Amino acid sequence: MVLENIDAAYKQPKSEKIEDKIGNKELPIWDKMPEIVETLKNNNRLILVAETGSGKTTQVPQALWAEGFAEQGKIFVVENRVAVAVEIAKRVAEEMKVKIGQEVGYLTGPEKKSSRRAQIIFLTSGVFKNIIREDPKMEQASVVLFDEFDERYLLSDIGLALVEKAQDQGSMVKFGLMSATLNAQKFSEHFGGAPIVEAKGRPYPVESHYAADSISLYRMPEKSAELALSIHQSSSHGDILIFMPGKQEIKATIDEMLSRNITGATILPLYSELSPQERHRVFEKQPGRKIIVATNIAERGLTIDGIRYVIDSGLVRMNEYDPAADTTKLMTVPTAQDSLRQRQGRAGRTQPGECYFLITEDEFNHRPTTTKPEIMRTSLREVVLQIKAMGYSREEDSIRLIDSPDKKNWQIAKNQLRLLGALDPQNEAKLSEFGYKLSELSCDPREGTMLLRGCEMGCGQEMALIAAIRTSKRLLYRPQDEIEQADAAHKQFEISNLSDLLNLANTYEQAKRMNFDSRWCRKNYISWTALREVQQNYLQLLNQIKKLGYQINQDKATPEIICRAMATGFPDKIFENIGRGWYRNTTTGEEALLGRESCVSGDLIIANELITIQTRRGGELPLITLATKLEPTWLNN
Repeated sequence: MVLENIDAAYKQPKSEKIEDKIGNKELPIWDKMPEIVETLKNNNRLILVAETGSGKTTQVPQALWAEGFAEQGKIFVVENRVAVAVEIAKRVAEEMKVKIGQEVGYLTGPEKKSSRRAQIIFLTSGVFKNIIREDPKMEQASVVLFDEFDERYLLSDIGLALVEKAQDQGSMVKFGLMSATLNAQKFSEHFGGAPIVEAKGRPYPVESHYAADSISLYRMPEKSAELALSIHQSSSHGDILIFMPGKQEIKATIDEMLSRNITGATILPLYSELSPQERHRVFEKQPGRKIIVATNIAERGLTIDGIRYVIDSGLVRMNEYDPAADTTKLMTVPTAQDSLRQRQGRAGRTQPGECYFLITEDEFNHRPTTTKPEIMRTSLREVVLQIKAMGYSREEDSIRLIDSPDKKNWQIAKNQLRLLGALDPQNEAKLSEFGYKLSELSCDPREGTMLLRGCEMGCGQEMALIAAIRTSKRLLYRPQDEIEQADAAHKQFEISNLSDLLNLANTYEQAKRMNFDSRWCRKNYISWTALREVQQNYLQLLNQIKKLGYQINQDKATPEIICRAMATGFPDKIFENIGRGWYRNTTTGEEALLGRESCVSGDLIIANELITIQTRRGGELPLITLATKLEPTWLNN
C-alpha cells in the first residue's frame, strides 16, 4: 500500500478491515504519517521529532504494521520505563482491538505479556539489550523504534549502537529515533545524514506561567498544594498533574492537600515502586477531579486522559556517578529544558491546558537545554563487559557511541574488571573465560562475580537471591513522617550482624512465606513492587547460572560462606574501622560513615553499597548503606 493518501487508503474495504484496527487518526502525527512511512521504506534510519501529545508513540508502530513492515519481522518499540512500556502496549492493543499479548505485547523485567506471534512489542532497553545480544544481526526484527530517545538512557545508547553495528554488518533491520525535544541535526550527522521528519503541533495549546520568585525544595509541596487548591476552586473541570522529584515530596504534597480539606477530588500518587494495580488507578475514571502527584515517570510516553493543568517543581532526582571513588550520588537537581517541555506537554492533549512552573522564567532560560546522557553519569563496568563480550572494542571504535565519557573513566572500569578476574591476562582487549560467563548474567559484574564464586563455594542459591536484591528496587522504605514505625517494623527481619544483605534476604523469604501479601507489605514498610522485581530477577539468574553449567546447592549454606562469597565481588571496597562510625578504604584511603540502619560492625567491613548524600547544609556525606563483615583470614584464601 502506498500512503500518498493515507486516509483514503484506510477507508478501502479489506477482508480484515484494517481501518478498524488502526488508532486515533485525529492525532496530529497522522498529518506526517505518509512521510514517516515512506522515509522508512526508502531508508534504514529515521529521526522523528514530534511534539508531546502528537501521538507518535502509539500511532507510528500501528501505521508501520498496517503498511506491512511486520511481514519482514517484528516491530520493536524500546521504552525507558516499565510503566510506559506496559501502559502504551495496552493502549495500542485496545486501539487495534486485539487482546494484549497476541498481536501486541510487552516485555519488561518484572512484567511481560507477549506471544511468539506478537508483531508489535513494547520493551524496556534492558530487555532489548539481551535480545540483540542473542540475535546480533536482528534477523527477527524489521524496525526498532527508540522512543523518547532524548532521555539518553545508557542501555538505549548501547542498544542503538548495536543496531547500527548490525546494519554495518549487512542486517536489513531499520531504526527510528523518536522524541519531542531531540537534537535532530546532531543525531542525523552522527548517523551519516539520516533523514529527519518533523511533526509540528500538538492537539491543543498550553499556556505557561512562571513563579515570581525562587522557591526552595522544602516549600515546593506547600506551594504546589496551594496552587492545586486555587485551580480546583476556580475551575470546574480538568485534572491536575503535579511533578515532584521523589516519593518523599509526593507524600508531603499529598499531606499538604489533605490538610487543606480539598473535596470533590481524588488525589493519587504515581511513582515506579507502586504496584501495577495502584499505578493503573491514574488511568481509570475516579470520583470527581483527579489530582495526580508524580515523579518524572509521568513525564514521557504515558497519556493520562483529562489532564488540563500541570504544576511543575522543576526538579528531578537522579544518580551522579563518581568513577574515581566508585560512588553514586543521589541528587535532587534542576530539570533540563527538554524535560520541562515534556512535562508541559502532559497538558493540552485532550483539551487546552495550562502549565505552572514553580521556577522563574529566568531560571527556566538558564537551565541546561538537554538532559545529561546516563552514560556520562554511571559506572562503565557493565558497558565495557558487554562490548568486549560481543567481540567489539570501544577503544578501537568498532562500536560507535553518540557520547563517550572521559578516557579515564573507561580505564577505571577496565581496572575494576581486571580486579574481578574478567579480563584475559594475556590480552586485556578480550575477556577471560570467567569474564565471558559474567557477561551472560543480567546483573552488574560485581554481583555476577559474587554469584559465580558463590556457586563454586556451595552457596549459589543464596547468592542468586542476594544478587537479585542488589539489582532490584530498594526493598525497605522509610517514610519521612513514619521513620520510627518503619524502623521498628524492619527490626524483626534482622537475623544477623554479619551482613545487611543477609537481613534483606531474610526479608524476602519472610514476604514469600506470606505469599507477598500487599497488606502485610504495607504494614511492614516493604515495597511490593520491589519484591516482585526481586522474584523475577532471582528466577532469571538461577536459570542463567544453570545454563552456564553451575550446580545449585540444595542444602542451606552457612552465613560465613555467604559473606565470603559476597566479599569476592568487592575486592577494592575493604574498609577498616577508624572510630566513631567512620571507616577508611584500605587501598585508597577514602573515608566514609557507616549508615545508622546498618547492623554490621567490626574492624574490617566490605562496603556493598557506597553513596554520597547531600546534607541539609549543602555539603556531601559519603555513606556506606549496605555492609558485610570481613574476617582478615578470608583475604588469604
